[in-house]
Amino acid sequence: MAVSKAAICNMALAHIKQTKTTIANLDTDTGNTADQCRIHYDVARRFALADHNWNFATKRVTLADVGSPPATYTYRYDYPSDCLKVQEIQRLTKADVPVPYLIEAVEDGSKLSILTDMATAIGVYTWDVENVALFSPSFVTALSWLLASDLAPALSGSEKVQESSLTVYRNYIAAAHAADSSEGKADDELTASWERARI
Repeated sequence: MAVSKAAICNMALAHIKQTKTTIANLDTDTGNTADQCRIHYDVARRFALADHNWNFATKRVTLADVGSPPATYTYRYDYPSDCLKVQEIQRLTKADVPVPYLIEAVEDGSKLSILTDMATAIGVYTWDVENVALFSPSFVTALSWLLASDLAPALSGSEKVQESSLTVYRNYIAAAHAADSSEGKADDELTASWERARI
């Protein structure tokens, strides 16, 4: 079966032994099972995405300066609308120390912003990936178990099933982290001043 939102939902349903009803199209199917999957799918997806700095869900974007920073920071940047978690502010070189930043709401509370002293800052962040074709196989498996734990109370009526599904999710997400982190090799962090001076 090709990976799709419906396929991930059906995996989750199978995990909690709810296979009498399957999902053909998550957006259009009717009935309680489809309704429950629609209620929980996007929340579970975003939760799992924010659980790690996934390679497939990492973006770099020049941040928009929105002005009016507090006295303790030089710049206030707009928090990207598709951002689930800021990973870092990109450094100018690998020899630089990590750039300090802070996330806080703007004055009127309408949205989030990023405070930093970096000019023309580039934000590295986990974005709200909806295209399941980008998901790694290990992420799909972990997400299906998290979704299973969310669906269990309404569809199985068992807190034990929910708890056991959440435990399996934690095991799979740890394995998915390891698999994702092994793809590619980032520069080693330079923490000592003498290490940075050599670059």
